[in-house]
Amino acid sequence: MQSYAHLFAPYRLGPLSLPNRIALAPMTRTSAEPSGLANDRMVRYYTRFAEGGFGLLITEGAYPDLAHSQAYENQPGIADEEQAASWRPVVEAVHRAGGRIICQLMHAGALVQYNRFVREAIAPSAVKPKGRQLEEHGGSGEFAVPREMTREEIDAVISGFAAAARRAKQVGFDGVEVHAANGYLLDQFLSEGINLRTDEYGGPAANRVRLTVQVLEAIRHAADRTSSSACAFPRAR
Repeated sequence: MQSYAHLFAPYRLGPLSLPNRIALAPMTRTSAEPSGLANDRMVRYYTRFAEGGFGLLITEGAYPDLAHSQAYENQPGIADEEQAASWRPVVEAVHRAGGRIICQLMHAGALVQYNRFVREAIAPSAVKPKGRQLEEHGGSGEFAVPREMTREEIDAVISGFAAAARRAKQVGFDGVEVHAANGYLLDQFLSEGINLRTDEYGGPAANRVRLTVQVLEAIRHAADRTSSSACAFPRAR
């Protein structure tokens, strides 16, 4: 293993000290409770990776609000205090095993397969997603045409991400990752083929990236204001 010496060497990711450079990528599992609560099955799943030597774990995508962000049936959330508290046994078990764990935050946008809170999907523009929904994720048939988001809903999304990050820090997560790929909401804003808006969130690339930047800024601000010695979130600059 001399050819991979750096892989097993300690590494510093911003303020976070990692025992090595081996990381678990986020993978959709849909093994939470129907209420979005993390459970013992998830404790065992993540702990096995930490016990096996993974220095950093990134969770499956957790939805940040109790409105439009849920994408799948049995997807975990971190949208209220009860859901956040259910993650604490996962975090504590991973830490006891010597690992670090980051919570991935994701908003479905138009790619809703199942949502127990609302019946409609929202997106930057009323553009129907391609493909069909997956029954194993609670969906069926073609995707619905989403409703174009209002400015108030954009503000609510930003606040939702920030509040979820605050909860993640409070229950001991070592950080958060913001999902801005694979066709979910932030990626929808980035895509010129889906984002047809004519306001400051659409058009040129500088406008289409605006929501992602604002989400990150709001998260940094929320994390900076949250007191928690157990968490190594980056400080806002």
